[in-house]
Amino acid sequence: MTRPFAIAAALLGVLASAPSASAQGGAPAPDVSDPCPAVYPGDDASQERIARWMARGAGPRGLPLELPVMAGLAESGLRNLRGSSYAGFFGMHTSLNDGDYRGFPSKPTLQLDWFLDTAALVRQRRVAEGGTDPAADPADYGLWIADVERPAPENRSGYQQHLARAAKLVGGRCPTPVRSDVTPPALRVRVARRQPALASDGLVVHVRCPGEPCMAGIVATVTAGSRELTLRAPAIDPASTWSTVLIRLPRVARRQLRRGQSLTANVTVYAADSAANGVSAGRSAVLRP
Repeated sequence: MTRPFAIAAALLGVLASAPSASAQGGAPAPDVSDPCPAVYPGDDASQERIARWMARGAGPRGLPLELPVMAGLAESGLRNLRGSSYAGFFGMHTSLNDGDYRGFPSKPTLQLDWFLDTAALVRQRRVAEGGTDPAADPADYGLWIADVERPAPENRSGYQQHLARAAKLVGGRCPTPVRSDVTPPALRVRVARRQPALASDGLVVHVRCPGEPCMAGIVATVTAGSRELTLRAPAIDPASTWSTVLIRLPRVARRQLRRGQSLTANVTVYAADSAANGVSAGRSAVLRP
């Protein structure tokens, strides 16, 4: 045995409870006395320490501590898997081994970054489209994770069952989630009160968030005769200047317009910032032939 390997073996003998350096990808040895480690504790660490490391990353982002643990339990059994197509704790496809997440198969910190980044975006989009904040109810965590992981439809319900186990692994040993930003974004909306809808084939809405980046979605209720139609525009990232959104009308509404009948529309614009603080604004319009 060469001298470096002999030294490493001796250190491992002394620190029998600590994971090997190779398991950490060359990271510094973690502080085994920390009940909620800030540094990845290594592939050989117990499930409790790995779960609490994940929770330690989620808390400062205002995300539920159990969320990444539930995903890890479902996708990998909370193991850092090495696969040819999918790898890591969260079953990430190897196509993600690029950009901000390059090297993720051997760097669990990047795996956690990907999951938390994506979970925050999914949460922001849901609030921006008029939905409830998934962080408000633990019963929503499973479908929140499903929107991050995007499994086959028949597997979307498979994450929620891991909530109790995740909560037990975290064990109340990590700081509670912190939302340092609780101020909703400024939202500005313009909708012409009378619109020649056939000219644009839809309802035109102008949106902007002047103070900070946001995500915005639109829900419009259009009354066409005795029918009430609900139209939705997918969330967009409006510029600080005005962004224009065209909500196309369904055939039944266009038919009413061609008959010379005007339609009424009630528009609600929702917006959310990166911390999922939500705000909404309502407008009304008459759609003319």
